Amino acid sequence: MWTIELIVIVGMIAVNSVFAGYEIALASVSPGKLQALAREKRRGAAAALRMKESMEASLAVVQLGITLVGAVAAATGGAGAEEWLEPVLRGWGLSTGVSQTLAIALVVLPLTVFTIIFGELVPKVFAMRNREWVCLKLSPPMEWFSRSVSPAVWFLEGSVTWIMKWAIQRWNSHSEEDSDESVIQELQGVAALARMSRLIGRREEGIIVSASRLAATPLSKVMLPAEYIGMLVTDQTLNEALIAAHQEMHTRFPVTEEAGNPQRIIGYVNFKDIVVALRLAPRDPSLRNLVRRLLRFSAGMSVATCLEHLIRERNHIALVTDSSGIIIGMITLEDIVEELVGEIHDELDRMPVHLTPAGQGWIAGGFVPLTQLRQTTGIELRPLSEKPVYTLNDWIVEHLDRPPRGGDELEEDDWRIAVRKVRHVLVQEAFLSRKNGPVAQLQAPSEEASPGAAPPS
Repeated sequence: MWTIELIVIVGMIAVNSVFAGYEIALASVSPGKLQALAREKRRGAAAALRMKESMEASLAVVQLGITLVGAVAAATGGAGAEEWLEPVLRGWGLSTGVSQTLAIALVVLPLTVFTIIFGELVPKVFAMRNREWVCLKLSPPMEWFSRSVSPAVWFLEGSVTWIMKWAIQRWNSHSEEDSDESVIQELQGVAALARMSRLIGRREEGIIVSASRLAATPLSKVMLPAEYIGMLVTDQTLNEALIAAHQEMHTRFPVTEEAGNPQRIIGYVNFKDIVVALRLAPRDPSLRNLVRRLLRFSAGMSVATCLEHLIRERNHIALVTDSSGIIIGMITLEDIVEELVGEIHDELDRMPVHLTPAGQGWIAGGFVPLTQLRQTTGIELRPLSEKPVYTLNDWIVEHLDRPPRGGDELEEDDWRIAVRKVRHVLVQEAFLSRKNGPVAQLQAPSEEASPGAAPPS
C-alpha cells in the first residue's frame, strides 16, 4: 500500500545525504590539499578544485539539490498521508480536521527524524572524516549537475553575491581587515592543534604564528633606529676601520662621509673585504674603494616584502627611510629572522646570567632565563604575545618595543624593572625591586657597559 511512497521517500533521503555530505566535505577541505591532489593527477581532483574555487556556485548547487529532494519527499509523504492514513483515522471515529492533522503529524515526525539522522548527521560526520575522498568521488557528478541547472545556479549565486556586497557596505566597512585577521587566527589555531597532536613543537608553533604576522608588520617596528647604527667613515684608513670593526664585532658596516651622521651613508663594507684588502693591497689605504651598494626601503614596507627583496638581491642589510627620504634606521636579515624565532646570540655576544640579591631587590643579568628568574625570586614576567621570550633582555625589548637604554623602567605586577647597563643594544644588567619598597642605592644606569666589566658575584 505504501511501497511506492516509502521507496521515493527513502530515495530522497539518500540523495539528500549525498548533497549534505558533499557540502560539508567541500567546505572543510583545504584548497592546498586539493591543489596537491590535482598535481598528482588524482581522478576528480581537478573538478573538486574548480568547485572549491567557486564556493558560492557550489553552495547554490548543493542547496538547490537539497531543496528539490526535500520538496519531493515532503510532497510524497503528504500525499500518502492524505490518501492512506486519513481514511483510516476517520474510520476510528475522528473528525476530518483531526484526521488530517494527525495523519500529517504521523508522517512528518518520523520523516524529520530519519532525515536528520540519515540525511544530515551521518553523512556529514562521515564526510568530515573523509573529506578528500568525498570531494574526489562526488565533485565530477556535482559539476555535471551544476551545468545542467546552470540558469538557476547563476541566479542564486548572483543574488547571494549582490546581497553580501550590499550588507558588507552597509554594516561592515572593515570586512577585509576582519577577514585577514580571521585567516591569521585560523592559521594560529591549526598550529596550536598541530602542537597538541605532537606534530610540531612549541618553538615551531611560535615560528608559524610569528610568520603569519610578517606581512602586517612594517619595518619601522623592527628596525634599528638610526642613532644606534654603528658606522665607519670614508676618511678612515683600512687599519683604523679594521680596529673599529673588530671592536663592534659585526660583519657588515655602513660607511658614512661624516662621522656620526647616518644621513651621509654611501654604502657598506664587509669585514672580510677589509681583511682581504689589507693582505692584498696594503699600500692602498682607501676605504671608499671597498664600499658596496646599500639598499633602501621605506618605513611602511612590510617585513615580509623586505625579506623577499633581501633574498632576491642577496643582501643582509638595508637602510630604512621615511616618506621624505630621511634615513631613520637600518634593518638586517638577522632582525627579520629574530622576528620568527626570537633573539639570536652568537659566541661573541656577552651573556650575563648572574642573579644576585641586593637590598630589597635583585640584580639580574640581561640573559638570565625567565624560568630561572621565576624559580629563584618568584617574579613572573609574562610575555605580551605568542612570540618566544626566553630571557630578561627579550622581555624588556618586547615591552619597550624599541632598543633599550640605560635608565629605562618597566613595571610588572608589584615589581619595577630598571635597566642599568646596555651594550650593543642588549640589556646587560637590570635591577628588580618592589614598587612600594625602598630602592637600593646602586650604580647609576649607563648606556654602555664597560667591555671589561664583570657581573657581580
